[in-house]
Amino acid sequence: MAANTSLNLPAEAAKPRLRKSLKLWQVVMMGLAYLTPMTVFDTFGIVSGISNGHVPASYLLALAGVLFTAISYGKLVRQFPEAGSAYTYAQKSISPHVGFMVGWSSLLDYLFLPMINVLLAKIYLSALFPEVPPWVWVVSFVAILTAANLKSVSLVANFNTLFVLVQISIMVVFIVLVVQGLHKGEGVGTVWSLQPFISQNAHLIPIITGATIVCFSFLGFDAVTTLSEETPDARAGDPEGHFPHRHVRRRYLHRRLVLYAALFPRYQPL
Repeated sequence: MAANTSLNLPAEAAKPRLRKSLKLWQVVMMGLAYLTPMTVFDTFGIVSGISNGHVPASYLLALAGVLFTAISYGKLVRQFPEAGSAYTYAQKSISPHVGFMVGWSSLLDYLFLPMINVLLAKIYLSALFPEVPPWVWVVSFVAILTAANLKSVSLVANFNTLFVLVQISIMVVFIVLVVQGLHKGEGVGTVWSLQPFISQNAHLIPIITGATIVCFSFLGFDAVTTLSEETPDARAGDPEGHFPHRHVRRRYLHRRLVLYAALFPRYQPL
């Protein structure tokens, strides 16, 4: 009787694997794209009202907490270099039941975030081109992003790199305009000011409340860990993806927020 050789294959050899095609810079760019560098425009007014104009202080507080999470992710990805991120870590380090709940919660996160991004893109583009029906923007963005994701992860990484570079270019122009406005006496009238951090209206509870909202801006390291199985050496390389993108995000975002808060020191609802 002929032996069924397929049953004798090692489990690891039979297990399907993802193609390891991403380089470090692509992983970093994917993380930055997931953070959406221009998201501060979407939350600044809300958080400014809650924190009494101390948005940078709320971001600093949120950053302190998220850094510990990023360090933990960096260690866990060395132990479990597989796609799945928080789901895999909770399943293997705590219990399968906890992993199940974390997995479904993460799925909702991945469903809602693209919806929010498409909605925001529709709002901005509808304001620029009011003659175009809003549904056209929604369908177009969803179709383009779906096609790119179905093609390959490398195409998605390059696509995201383009988006990140465009956003950074816009923000550089914005920062130059803000600095010019501050030098002309607008806002607090100076580029360097502690008012966004310390003032008579600064109170801990409102700043903490604002920090719970701006955590939305620090989700990129989770996207980085979902790419663990698609990097050549996840055990050695993936934690390196956390900290370049975390460092770039911290320096870039916080400088922009300080200038933004200096130009608009007081929250004034419309």
